[in-house]
Amino acid sequence: MQKKLRPTIIGILASFLFFAGNVAQAETLNIAFPSGLKELFKYEFNVIELALENSDADMSLNVTEIDGLSGSRLVEMLKAGETDVIFGGYSPQRNESLLQINIPMTRGMLGHRVFMTHRDNLDALLRIKTLADLKQFCIGAGSDWPDADIMEQNGFCVDRAPRNRLWDMLKNKRFPLLTRAAHEAFRELPDLQRKYPDLVLVPDISLVYKFDFFIYVRKGNTQLQQLLTTGLERAYASGAFMKNFESDPSISHALAELSRLPYTFTIRNPILDPTTKNIDPKYWHGNLEFDTHQNRSSCPKTKITCPEQEGINMRSITDPSRSYLTVTKTPALSVALSY
Repeated sequence: MQKKLRPTIIGILASFLFFAGNVAQAETLNIAFPSGLKELFKYEFNVIELALENSDADMSLNVTEIDGLSGSRLVEMLKAGETDVIFGGYSPQRNESLLQINIPMTRGMLGHRVFMTHRDNLDALLRIKTLADLKQFCIGAGSDWPDADIMEQNGFCVDRAPRNRLWDMLKNKRFPLLTRAAHEAFRELPDLQRKYPDLVLVPDISLVYKFDFFIYVRKGNTQLQQLLTTGLERAYASGAFMKNFESDPSISHALAELSRLPYTFTIRNPILDPTTKNIDPKYWHGNLEFDTHQNRSSCPKTKITCPEQEGINMRSITDPSRSYLTVTKTPALSVALSY
């Protein structure tokens, strides 16, 4: 009798250990990220934490930093099961090969773009008044940034390069403009100017399109996809998501400054799939839906007639002083930041 029971007991014990191992593994959500950038993306990591806190799972986030990690390598690591989750700017390739959590992480702030430049370029750039004017200048962008595809398909000149070379190239005037999301620019600029004192923000223009970071999980991992989706939906319902969004210093600063810019040009994002394009508007900041063949209602008719071929919002300047920069004409045009 004892001999007959022994295999059964061993089987039960093996099943228990296997199950316990899976539970232990499930308690930690692993994410890989490029070394040295974790603090810059503190807000995005907070969003993932919010999703976990508001889900039904008892999970914590474990971040592994890897030197020189690229976006394409991150995708391959996720496919191979070397990491559980990643986040990145929307791209058709990521959306097709991975499972996307269809709630934008920064409410679309990643698609609210401002521009950095070398101060020697400011005289020419301050003459930009229309989207056609902006398209006369080449824009630097990361080699694998989806923004480069979006801008190229909208008729912009784009100069692609690895992310870690962009600021040196801008300093050396390889291109006149470098695109950054507004909240990224305000967050990065103080440190950048210590290394590159001649790099400044272009004070008057921004470019807007529907675009953002999304969280991605491995294809087939629908359980984790649903867990993270439910967590973010609950965070929105409780107000926790908006509290995190509005209290982030870089985002709140960017929202305030974007509202003061005199020229904001809105373009379509042609790379979005139908599902992402039709995500509930409540998850996006601002109104990103417009008809490019009609004038924007926000265009002041007494000031300008908006070109029918483009979506453009030109606001008259009600307050010529802007808190984030002061433009003064000295022997050379200078821009000073005051935080």
